[in-house]
Amino acid sequence: MNKQNPTIPETSSSPKGSRLASNTTRPQVLAVGPWQQQEFRLATAQIETREAWQTLANINQACETLEAAEVPPELVLLAQPLPGSYHQKHIGQLQVLVPLTRIVVVSGSWCEGGMRTGIKLTGVLRLYWHEFGPWWTLAQKSFEAGLCPPWSVPLDGPQAGRVAPNLNPASHPLDFPVAICAADYSVYETLAAALTAYDLNTAWTPPTQKIGPDQKFSAGIWDGGQLSPQELVSLTNFSRQLQLHNAPVVALLDYPRVEHVEQIQKAGAAMVLGKPYVVDELVDFFCQAAACRL
Repeated sequence: MNKQNPTIPETSSSPKGSRLASNTTRPQVLAVGPWQQQEFRLATAQIETREAWQTLANINQACETLEAAEVPPELVLLAQPLPGSYHQKHIGQLQVLVPLTRIVVVSGSWCEGGMRTGIKLTGVLRLYWHEFGPWWTLAQKSFEAGLCPPWSVPLDGPQAGRVAPNLNPASHPLDFPVAICAADYSVYETLAAALTAYDLNTAWTPPTQKIGPDQKFSAGIWDGGQLSPQELVSLTNFSRQLQLHNAPVVALLDYPRVEHVEQIQKAGAAMVLGKPYVVDELVDFFCQAAACRL
């Protein structure tokens, strides 16, 4: 897919006759669907360029806007609250109008499992709502640097479009190891092996073990399931210990829910990632947090 000239519409109030102004620092985005709903609001809460997106209620409005546009958008984002919100014919309509524009379907919690058991939409990049924020952060960095963003790669594999193809994992500002709180040592080994590629040292800190006063960490990873009451206590204790090091904690969960975000924040963790997670996104978050402390 060729990278298109990114632009931002002057107005989002009318689908007809919209004119597009050039901007090379951020992609033009057409967002379709109920982006005001809670899970989709959370998905985009940390995106600074969100206010520049043109947001429309449905596919019909999107098609009218794209027919009138002088320059096609870089991305069309479809918020999918329920299975069947969009059909392949809708994707086909958009692809006829803007064949070089990547279509990204962002699915809500009610769509869990649809990628395995439901009717899969083809020709689109598919993300869950809790995956969208970290993915966008890395994608935007690649775009701003004039490199190939992940949405522009061919969709020829299950992880295609998820991983930033230009990330340099060898460079990071973390001075101390990453503490990994996992009940199962094999989970720690898996994470440790993945982080080795980024030149990051790690230390296993089981839930039953307190972190010693002489230990120093740059960040923490807490591994959980679906945030049971017992897990929430474990996460809270781990986060409090890491706060003494001014080290951010990322919680890994199975299919996070909207309510988990608030619970995790109260427990002291800075971010939640759903499994299977993308290691690039995990490390990038730690690097951002470390850079803010410099």
